Amino acid sequence: MRAVRFAYPGAGDIYPEPGISLTLSSGVTALVGENGAGKTTLTKLLNGLLRPASGSVIVAGQEVADASVAKMARLVGYAFQNPDDQLFERTVAAEVAFGPRVLGRPPEQRATDVARAMQLCGLAGREHVHPHDLGLAERKWVAIASALATDAPVLVLDEPTLGQDFASRHRLRTLVERLAAEDRLVLVVTHDMDFVGEACPTTVVLTHGTVRHAGPTDVGFKRPEMIREAGLEPPHVTSLARELGLPPTVSAEGFLAEL
Repeated sequence: MRAVRFAYPGAGDIYPEPGISLTLSSGVTALVGENGAGKTTLTKLLNGLLRPASGSVIVAGQEVADASVAKMARLVGYAFQNPDDQLFERTVAAEVAFGPRVLGRPPEQRATDVARAMQLCGLAGREHVHPHDLGLAERKWVAIASALATDAPVLVLDEPTLGQDFASRHRLRTLVERLAAEDRLVLVVTHDMDFVGEACPTTVVLTHGTVRHAGPTDVGFKRPEMIREAGLEPPHVTSLARELGLPPTVSAEGFLAEL
């Protein structure tokens, strides 16, 4: 993103002068900030659902302004915060297969991509279940699998830990780490700072449409004043380490090593 400006009709600039400039590389990056900071707007600029008033957005070498939303769907997979805004097919298998099918993938590749996505998301054996017969946590996984099956180089996960238990959070961490190892960019939009500390080596902090931090997660959480101004709470292990007089850390592994 280069000097990107955007405003909704009848509202002021989401990103004030000089606009947002941000470079994201492959790996797992958290996008955090208070409500209204501009996180959702940023993700919709990546896939072409919104177009900047000025500046440029380039994804995997593609200038988004020159591409249709359909073309950007090949580059950016998106799992919504509320899966019920995304799911519409009658079976889980049909839902996960929808993206690869409309993108014109050959049947053999489509079957492989769908099976892999369902396996990675813990949905094997649920192929013929209606998505809305599943609980919220599993519907979230159907949405994630649907985005994953497109095999896009960029994957946006909006509040992926919502409703997830410990085992599902571990599966999610394993998934994003695996995608990072495949040289993909996984952008995790979340208020779950514990997951950020455990699974996201890089963090972007937005405050009122301004990038306050873009870099290593542990470095960002060493700036408590900036974290407070962004309306965030640090990971629990970070607060505990501070109370015990230990060096700041953002993960359980890091805390145990310091202890």
